[in-house]
Amino acid sequence: MKKILLASALVIVLISSVLASSCSSLGIGKGTLQSKILTSTGTAYVVSDTSTTDDPQGLRDQNYSTQDFLNIWYQWDVTGTEKAISVGMVKFDLSSLKGKDIKSATLQLNSTGATFVQNVAVRLVDVSLVDGTWDPKTVTFNTKPTWSSGSIATAAVYGAGVWYSWDVTPSVMTKAKDGEVSYVLGLDTMVDKSQEQVLFSSANVSATAPRLLVTYAASSSGLPMWVWIVVVVVIAIIAFLVGLMISRRNARKANTES
Repeated sequence: MKKILLASALVIVLISSVLASSCSSLGIGKGTLQSKILTSTGTAYVVSDTSTTDDPQGLRDQNYSTQDFLNIWYQWDVTGTEKAISVGMVKFDLSSLKGKDIKSATLQLNSTGATFVQNVAVRLVDVSLVDGTWDPKTVTFNTKPTWSSGSIATAAVYGAGVWYSWDVTPSVMTKAKDGEVSYVLGLDTMVDKSQEQVLFSSANVSATAPRLLVTYAASSSGLPMWVWIVVVVVIAIIAFLVGLMISRRNARKANTES
């Protein structure tokens, strides 16, 4: 009888181990991480000379959405008292992320050019979250939406031909329910009597258009892990009881024969 009980216990351990291992290897009860790349649905940049209120050059009413680049630029007191500035805007459709358990989101832009003041090898480019709606085909400085006063991410830009990244996870998590998110990009600092420029590929260049790399937890497949644990325990108990019944029957049979 002891041998049979020992065998039953071994069967319980074996079944539990096999089922637990199977659940783990198959990812049963767990959500695996998946990645999705979202390409920008629209880009534009807006320009203004902030030194004047009458906009003699008409910069504030110009739409810059058909270019192959986003112009992140300023010109500060170079030819006079002008304080011209240009910021880029990018938009993404997040409808495919609704209901997803988002883990991370990275904004990526490809630089096609960078010109800095002498003896400066790198410049910081800030990203801020756009609060309002806008149409890339019609947006101008005068019609631009509002955006957050502070930056949500910053990246150091040092040259062309490089993909630069900004961590925008919180904003994507917040905006996923709205189905859309937009950002504005601008240089972090400006130097008097200077001009500096960073160019990024726009949405019009499909191969290097701005993109969002999003990682999220896939929906759990099958039953939750706790259900499988209960199944393992129940099977183990049944196996033990069957072994116990067999041992008792064999014991009674042995007593009868003796």
